[in-house]
Amino acid sequence: MNLGTQLEYRRIPDGRRLPAWTLALAALALLVGCGQSEPDPSAQKHKRELVLPVQIGKVIFKDVINEIQAVGNIVAEQRVVVTSEVNGRIRALPVEEGSKVKAGQVLARIDIREYHLEVERLQADQASARKEYEKTLSGLRPEDQEKLKAQANADQSALDLAVKEQKRMKQLVLDGVLSQSLLDEANDKVARAQETLRASQAASTAGGSSREEDILKSRSNLDSVTTKLAMAQLNRSKAVIRAPFDGVVISKKIEVGAYAGPGTAILEMIGSSRLKAVLEIPQSFRGKLEKISRIDFKVEELDLEFPIKRNLKQRVRVIPDASIFSGNIRVQVDLPRNMKSLFPGLTLEARLQFDTRRQIKHVPSIALVINEKGTVVYVVEQGHAKRVPVRAFMERDNLVEIDDFTHQLNLQTQLILRGSGAVFPGVKVFLTNPQPQAKPPFNAAEKGKVRPKAGQRGT
Repeated sequence: MNLGTQLEYRRIPDGRRLPAWTLALAALALLVGCGQSEPDPSAQKHKRELVLPVQIGKVIFKDVINEIQAVGNIVAEQRVVVTSEVNGRIRALPVEEGSKVKAGQVLARIDIREYHLEVERLQADQASARKEYEKTLSGLRPEDQEKLKAQANADQSALDLAVKEQKRMKQLVLDGVLSQSLLDEANDKVARAQETLRASQAASTAGGSSREEDILKSRSNLDSVTTKLAMAQLNRSKAVIRAPFDGVVISKKIEVGAYAGPGTAILEMIGSSRLKAVLEIPQSFRGKLEKISRIDFKVEELDLEFPIKRNLKQRVRVIPDASIFSGNIRVQVDLPRNMKSLFPGLTLEARLQFDTRRQIKHVPSIALVINEKGTVVYVVEQGHAKRVPVRAFMERDNLVEIDDFTHQLNLQTQLILRGSGAVFPGVKVFLTNPQPQAKPPFNAAEKGKVRPKAGQRGT
């Protein structure tokens, strides 16, 4: 903890370390109390209670822009062998060698009848699984529940009748009219009626809601079918092979009617002479490229930085021959035509920004404590420190994104900043800043930074 000078720490009985400024403030409070008149015993006991000074702050809700860093090269011309990603017979090759093609133009079509039938089958399975899941959630139908209740009522009546019969038999046995064996039969009848009633009552209770394991099983089945359907729809879309960029077809590698499998070469094409950036990004971001909002490039060799914000859907394309074994995909980005200082072979860095997540919880990094319980923050509740477990993620500008999975943090929470490493659950605290700022800066490290003007959005 940096307070401008190097602080000395002291240990307390539970093994934690207190900063010297905390001990000094506590000692000062004790000396002031000693100058007052002799308090009563209860007050003396209260004075001896450990009280720690803390500085508090607020939980911050802010938008977060998902982004990744990538490194790539500038190329003048792209040469690529377009391959198939699925199995099937080539149904059409609507381009010839030497044809100029645009990005997204159809280069080949694979027979999709098998994939179409698979999608229809899985759609039916999904609808059936969803109905079964909804039925499991709601339990038995109302009419079935009424039958179970009626059966329980009938079994109750049977038990009441058996008890009356038992009492009558018992009196007759005492009077010597009937034998003991008949009373034994009456007792057995009562016992069987009681067991029958318990079973029917249990069935009636269970009919009101499904068992948790049945719900989980039904939900798992629905999720499995949904995943298979998504995969089948993806395979069906891959049966149409499109040009990854503007260019020229230089050779065809297969003919109509031939059977293609994953990795089978379809044709070879080259791109135009326009400069392009080829970047490598994680495979998991392939589905997010539709939501890309900005790319910032930096060329260290030229001390040059420039952004691309317009027409990104047309500028950014996945190179289909990228290796599927590396865990990454290669992405091609058309660079601006007016960048005369760029040339092929340069290495460049890129920061890709995607969709924005709204109102994500953040806390100052100074508030996080890592101990044997995991990552936690401390809050003030009724004058005492309380531990709240969290999960910590990306840190930006001294603020850490967190997952408040116990849902205990909100805008009114008094979050302990300075002193968070010294407090422990249940210890009494007093606030050195009873009126904390609602926004950064939270600590000395933040002071002097320019806040964004109204209407500006941070990244």
